Amino acid sequence: MISLTSDEVERRFGILGIPSRFAGEEKIELATTAVVERPGDVFVFPTPKANSGLNILNLRRLLGTDPSRQPSFFDHPWYLDEPFAQEDCDPGWHCLYKNVLLDSLSQPLDYASSLKSRGLELASAVEITLMLFLHYAGTKEQLLQKKHTWCRNRASMNRWVTVGAFGRNGLFVSGHPPEFSSRGLGICAKIT
Repeated sequence: MISLTSDEVERRFGILGIPSRFAGEEKIELATTAVVERPGDVFVFPTPKANSGLNILNLRRLLGTDPSRQPSFFDHPWYLDEPFAQEDCDPGWHCLYKNVLLDSLSQPLDYASSLKSRGLELASAVEITLMLFLHYAGTKEQLLQKKHTWCRNRASMNRWVTVGAFGRNGLFVSGHPPEFSSRGLGICAKIT
């Protein structure tokens, strides 16, 4: 398990050029919050209450689409006018699996309904993006290079957002109909 403190998140935000910061009392509150360990490869990080602009569109603006300067986004403009891309990340703790759950591979979106009984749910696209970029800022490792994860965000034309394939061309943000399945598409679940 990788668990970042608020100070470490701020340090990595600085590397990435993300201006969001934690208030002093918020750092104290987050330092005393217990995080329950789970088996598996989990990435845990907090985000601040001052979260305005901590969304896909602003991250894309800050980090760009130039694949020679990682981390970046793959230049795929389909979501630039989509409401989900403007949704700020919820403040507080985020506990996400770093990799897709093996049993979720090649499953359509309705497979996500089975997560609740295991204390899991779909993460938002911005949560997955922040996990990938925060991890990269600290390690230079690109997670989800050959996989995508379903996200809880809806897009136009009855599509659901997927995020992944974070490789030399940047991070892909895609949209698929709920019945879509692919051997590279699964779920990086969020622990509730």
